[in-house]
Amino acid sequence: MRIFSDCSGYKIFAILLLSSTIGLNQLFSQQEIWAKITAGGIRQRIKLGIENFKVPAGQAELVLGHVSELQKIITDDLVFSLYFEIIHLDSLALAHLQGKSNLSLRKWLEAGAQVLLWGEVEIKKKTTIKISLFDTYRQKLIATKSYEIQPNIRQLAHKIADDIIKILTGEDGINQTYIVFSKRRGTAKELAIVDYDGYNLTDLTDSKNLNLFPEFSPHGDKIVYSSYENNNVNIFLYDFKKHSGEVIFNQPGLNTTPAFSPDGKQIAFSASFDGNSELYLIDLTKKNLTRLTYSPAIEISPSFSPSGQELAFVSDRTGMPQIYIMNIDGTNIRRLTWEGSYNTSPAWSPNGDLIAYVSRVGNSNQIFVTDPSGTNYVQLTYIGNNEEPSWSPDGLHIVFSSNRTGTYELFQMHWDGTNQRQITNCGGAYSPSWSPRIKK
Repeated sequence: MRIFSDCSGYKIFAILLLSSTIGLNQLFSQQEIWAKITAGGIRQRIKLGIENFKVPAGQAELVLGHVSELQKIITDDLVFSLYFEIIHLDSLALAHLQGKSNLSLRKWLEAGAQVLLWGEVEIKKKTTIKISLFDTYRQKLIATKSYEIQPNIRQLAHKIADDIIKILTGEDGINQTYIVFSKRRGTAKELAIVDYDGYNLTDLTDSKNLNLFPEFSPHGDKIVYSSYENNNVNIFLYDFKKHSGEVIFNQPGLNTTPAFSPDGKQIAFSASFDGNSELYLIDLTKKNLTRLTYSPAIEISPSFSPSGQELAFVSDRTGMPQIYIMNIDGTNIRRLTWEGSYNTSPAWSPNGDLIAYVSRVGNSNQIFVTDPSGTNYVQLTYIGNNEEPSWSPDGLHIVFSSNRTGTYELFQMHWDGTNQRQITNCGGAYSPSWSPRIKK
C-alpha cells in the first residue's frame, strides 16, 4: 500500500491502519492490535517515542554495548520504514511504568508521542530483552514480547523492528530482506549479497567471469542472472540451498536481462539466437520456450507486472530506446515513455501503480517513475549517473547503482526520491535486485 497524499506535493504520510488480529498473537503476548484512524481520514506517521533500553546494574560493557547497538538499529529500521516519526525526549525514570505510576507516559504524551517503545534486559538462565509498546493516550500496554539476545545483533534488531511494524500498522516490514548485485572483482563481476541496509556483505560466486543482471525469485530461494561463459552470455539459476549456479539457457548469442514471473514458474529474457535481440519466455518446469516479440529492433530488459499479465520492456523500434508494455502473450504492445530520447531499465513496483526507469538527461542517466499509463512522470535523481532501479517488496523504497561518488556503488531512496543514501563501498556495485520477504 503506497502512503502519500498526492504526487504533486510529495508529502509522505504513514499508515495508521485498522488491522485484523489474525496471527498477531504469535508475534506478541497481547492479542490486541494498536491502531488509530485520524480525523477526516488523513493518514500520518505514527509518532513513536523510544526510551533508552534498560540494562540491570553491574552488567559488563559488552552487554551495554550490545543493547545500545540493538536500540540504534531498531530505531534506524523504524525511521527508514516511513511509518514512524521518532519523538525524542530526555531519559525518564520508567521503573514504575507498569505499576501504579503513569507519570512517564504522560510526559511522553506531552512531548507528542502516541506510542512509547521500551526495552528491558532480563538476565536469568538466558539473557533476553523484553520489548514493550505503550499507548500514551490511554496509558495502556499495547503488546510485549521477549527475545533472546543473540550474537547476531543486527539480525535480532531487524526482526524486532519488523514485529513492531506489524503490531502497530498491520503491514509487513522489509528489515529482514536482502539485496543481491553484481560486484566488481578485478576484471570479473561476481554475485554478492547484503542485508537491506548494506551490512553483512557476502560473495556468492567465484567464477572469475562476468555475472550480470541478477534478480531474486519470488520466494527468495533462487537468483536468475546472465553469465559470460565459453565465449557466450548464458542464463543461469543460482540456488541458495546448493550454493551454486546452473545454466538454464545457452543458445549462441546474447542471452541477457532475465526476470522471474510473479509465480516463479517462468523467466522472461532477451536472446539473440534468431538474429537480433528478442524477448522470450521459458517455462522452468517444462522447459518450453515461447517467443514474445517479432521486430527488427532490439528488445531487452523485461519486467513483469505484479499480476504477471503484462511485461514492461525496452525497444529501439522507433530509433532510440524507449519503454513499452505488452500483454504476457506478446499482444497489445504500446509505448509507455514519450519524454526523453533514451529510456531504459524498467522496474514495475510491487503495488503495480508505478514503474521506475532510467532516462538520459543531458549527459547523465537519471531515475524516473511513471504510472502505467505513462501520463505522469517524475525525476527522482539528479547527481551523477544513476542506473538499474529495483523496488523493495513494500513498494516504498528503491535501490539503484550510482557513480556519484566516483565509482558505481549501491544507493537507496524512498519511492519519492527523498533520503538518498549510499549502502555499499566495494569498488564497483551494479544491477541490484531487492529480495522478497523471506520466511525464516
